[in-house]
Amino acid sequence: MDLEPDYRDAGPVAQVELPSGALAWLVTDHSLVRRVLADPVFSREHANRPEVARLSTEVLPAEAILATDPPRHTELRTLIAGMFAPRQVAAMAPAVTDLANALVDALPATGGPADIVTGFTEPFAAAVVCEMFGVPPRFREQVFALGDALTARDATTATLAAARDECEDLARAMAAENRVGLFAMLGQSPGGDEDVLNLIIACLIGGRGSPTVFLSSTVFALLRERSHYRQLVENPDRIPAAVEELLRFVPVGVGGGFTRVATADVQLGPVLVRAGEAVIPAMHAAGRDPAVFAGPDELSLDRGMKLPHLAFGHGAHYCVGAGLARLEARIALETLTVRLPDLRLAAPADAGIWRQGRVVRSLERLDVTWTPN
Repeated sequence: MDLEPDYRDAGPVAQVELPSGALAWLVTDHSLVRRVLADPVFSREHANRPEVARLSTEVLPAEAILATDPPRHTELRTLIAGMFAPRQVAAMAPAVTDLANALVDALPATGGPADIVTGFTEPFAAAVVCEMFGVPPRFREQVFALGDALTARDATTATLAAARDECEDLARAMAAENRVGLFAMLGQSPGGDEDVLNLIIACLIGGRGSPTVFLSSTVFALLRERSHYRQLVENPDRIPAAVEELLRFVPVGVGGGFTRVATADVQLGPVLVRAGEAVIPAMHAAGRDPAVFAGPDELSLDRGMKLPHLAFGHGAHYCVGAGLARLEARIALETLTVRLPDLRLAAPADAGIWRQGRVVRSLERLDVTWTPN
């Protein structure tokens, strides 16, 4: 199974019908995706309505950072930007490294076979976000169960509303027990608790979900053609550049999961998009644009550090946690390649088991093995 469907036959902008029956413009051209992400004529706020074409049935609260445009979005982003500042992220490196090593220690002493998703990538991403935001251990399973409920493809308006209400109750319970970071902002934000509660939900769910998807698919990509993994074992200094190539090559999340809506008629490449029409900027497809990347369907770990991929978006909604995601990926690969240098797929032809019923395409299981020390 390939990591990414090929959209190129559809052209740079194509009208598509979503599972709901709604129509939207799918944008795959790199330059046009960048434009949709940055041009204020394409509104995230206008897209957060039940009738708008979407990949998820969830309609976010109006206060949610992912459902706002500047200047409101900028105000919300400012509340959390300091937590993701480069110095703050760099200071987490020792703790993140300890978390990665502890998970490798817990893998079977026999050398497997073991599921790398449930044994490493998923608990690693969860542990990092919980470490960063000070989530008390006894609340963590409930946080992640609610995250799954909010990203279920078959979710209904009722189940989403119930999950969000439970998330808010849980956030208040966690704040009462551990008033640090975002939790300490409850009762302190000029915009009120709704702003903070929605930021907590966005950071905890996004901070676990997207890194899990990326790290799981990254391990699969490296082991499917194992020379890639061996390259990093033998050249650990190439891991930071390899992370950038993997961000280009491997879908990080659900590109276009949050559609945009044109607020005026606008020419987008060969297509005239009318005011009120939905547009899906496929960031992952933009990473395979042959006009920007030579051999776009080939994983090449020596492309360098300055790749113009759009894994973290572009413009006002550029992922505030990009620095933390890069740190996680780097430390995960450093730990695995040092501790498990002969890591391999348990069955060479194994394509893994992929999750069903989610808006994000991700691995549910990938069995690996290695030679024990």
